[in-house]
Amino acid sequence: MNQSGVPMVPGTWRAGATAARSTPRDIPSRMTAAAVRSIPLVLVLLAAARTSVATPIAAPHVQVELVADAAAVAPGAELSVGVRFVLEDGWHVYWQNPGDSGEAPRVAWDVPAGFAVGPLEWPTPERIAVGPLVDFGYGGDVLLPARVRVPADLAGARTVHISARASWLVCDADECIPGSAPLALELPTAATPAPGPDAGRFAATRSRVPQPPPPAWRLSTRGTPRTVTLAVRGFDGSLEPPPRFFPRGRSVIEHAAEQRVVPVAGGFDLELVRWVDATGDVPPLDGVLRVGDRAYDVTAPLAAPVASIATPLAFAFVGGLLLNLMPCVFPVLAFKAFGLVGLAGEARRVARLHGLVYAAGVVVSFWTVAGVLLALRAGGAALGWGFQLQSPVAIAALAGLFFWMAMLLLGVCTVGGRFMGIGNRLAGAAGLRGAFASGVLATVVATPCTAPFMGTALGYALVQPPTVALTVFTALAVGLALPYLAITFVPNLARWLPRPGAWMETTAQALAFPLLATVVWLVWVASLQGGPDAVRAVAIELLLLAAAAWLFGRFRARAARAVAMVCIAAAVCVGARIEADVPSHVAAAASDPTWEPWSPARVAALRAAGRPVFVDFTAAWCVTCQVNERLALAAPAVTEKMRALGVVPVRADWTRPDADIARALEAFGRDGVPLYVLYPGAPDGPVRILPQLLTPEIVIAELDALTKGDRT
Repeated sequence: MNQSGVPMVPGTWRAGATAARSTPRDIPSRMTAAAVRSIPLVLVLLAAARTSVATPIAAPHVQVELVADAAAVAPGAELSVGVRFVLEDGWHVYWQNPGDSGEAPRVAWDVPAGFAVGPLEWPTPERIAVGPLVDFGYGGDVLLPARVRVPADLAGARTVHISARASWLVCDADECIPGSAPLALELPTAATPAPGPDAGRFAATRSRVPQPPPPAWRLSTRGTPRTVTLAVRGFDGSLEPPPRFFPRGRSVIEHAAEQRVVPVAGGFDLELVRWVDATGDVPPLDGVLRVGDRAYDVTAPLAAPVASIATPLAFAFVGGLLLNLMPCVFPVLAFKAFGLVGLAGEARRVARLHGLVYAAGVVVSFWTVAGVLLALRAGGAALGWGFQLQSPVAIAALAGLFFWMAMLLLGVCTVGGRFMGIGNRLAGAAGLRGAFASGVLATVVATPCTAPFMGTALGYALVQPPTVALTVFTALAVGLALPYLAITFVPNLARWLPRPGAWMETTAQALAFPLLATVVWLVWVASLQGGPDAVRAVAIELLLLAAAAWLFGRFRARAARAVAMVCIAAAVCVGARIEADVPSHVAAAASDPTWEPWSPARVAALRAAGRPVFVDFTAAWCVTCQVNERLALAAPAVTEKMRALGVVPVRADWTRPDADIARALEAFGRDGVPLYVLYPGAPDGPVRILPQLLTPEIVIAELDALTKGDRT
């Protein structure tokens, strides 16, 4: 189907004078009478299929064959197969977006049970001028490869038979001829893989497949009703030859229009002409950017207007307020509550001072997180909010901290109480240290959560200059600290606090159990990040801390306290060495087999096939993510609705660092998880982003709205 909505009917297309006096939107199809001429071709193809399934198919102006990069198939080893087109001079086939006309090749695979074929990998195309039009495609000798997952069990199989039905459209400047043929390949099995004669061809082709952009690049899209600009920052290379952009969607830009390169400080702008029939807001640009002799797979989010900083500041402030209600902040509420009760009898000046010091602890902590995050991103690291929790060391440290806090609340020992701000110890200098420590603690335990409005604000902040980014982080910190600050400054609010009494000890002991539950959750996260060895290391760490707490609480002798300090030091050492001692363990965040693992290629393949996709960007250490998954995404009504509508659920696990996921989050203007994205079945349809707090009703409503949009 071309951009005007006219189906591409198989046949011969004579462009000639009609194309010269028409716009790309007026041209129907170049294919007419060659359908009749192709009848002998079909007979030839059928005869070739009967005689030799491995013989290349000779079609008009093109030779087609199925090839592999291996001479033999080994159990469990990766195999690559591909459709190879050898074209006559002047003829071409098309890219996945063919441009102003044409149709991309299609391949339907038939492989043995247990094998799985990935999506086609498309090399960077060339611009092909056809009269006033521009197509995207390939001439000469081109290979479209795909990776094949070979099962580990090939017992009894001596050969592997792989077949495919390929269809294509081959064109020159005047006519197009459709083609279709069955292709087959038979490979022997072997104990170890052996490269085949086409291995070099596959390697050369994959060197032309677009790669993710460098981490230092910052991409954004801005535009007007007639233009759209791809802004690239963090680029310091040559602009010769001029960069070129190939959109994945056919109704995004005018393919034949000039692409103007504008050098700017720290990068360049690529000014494009919007599709002539485009209406509404400028969409984020998604496609391939060729710079020099390399090509990159890019998705550029919409740039926030410079004057709109007030909105991210408001979002950050409200997100900080709501962060107080998130389950990950609950463990620190015990210390905050006792601190407020302990201040009930103090002078107003002392209470206000504690509120200010607590707020200072929150703000300084957020500044520290922001500074580290901005510095690492400037160095090329693909990181976002909660990045420290992607490390087993950070998980072990949090588990040890919460376990020690629980020991204090249970009364096993009292060491450290004056620093944690329990009860009346908040008074005086030690209390001020405790107030500041409580602010730091509130920030630390808040990092596994992303409150509503917060993701948008942080996504904006991290693509801005450092001063703007720190301003947004400050607004977030003020929002988190405000409730405690308000109670210490407003006497009427403080009067609602209960008086100190014996109830405090019982309440403290009861509040220790949510902390221990948090420790259990952190041990589970450690198991996903580092496997059984990480669990063993964290268990040893907790055992040493328990021994230290018992020694501090049971004995007063200096020798016992010295042994306790040794236990604490040993616990710290065990936790700090988890990263070095435990091999990287790929977490199966999608423990539910109904969820497919995420990859950009998989999502692109599903969308190209017309399948709607629901992507859950999540992490095991993200409490909000886990709550949403259990209460909303795992609800029977939601899973049944997805199944009924043919929506493919895909899960992107960010438990461990993943640069592709970080770039995908940034493309949506986000800097952390959770993020829920619903892609329509139509490749050019609008992408829907769901709220960060889900209910089954919200998800079902979005699914219904998406399918209604696809049908209209």
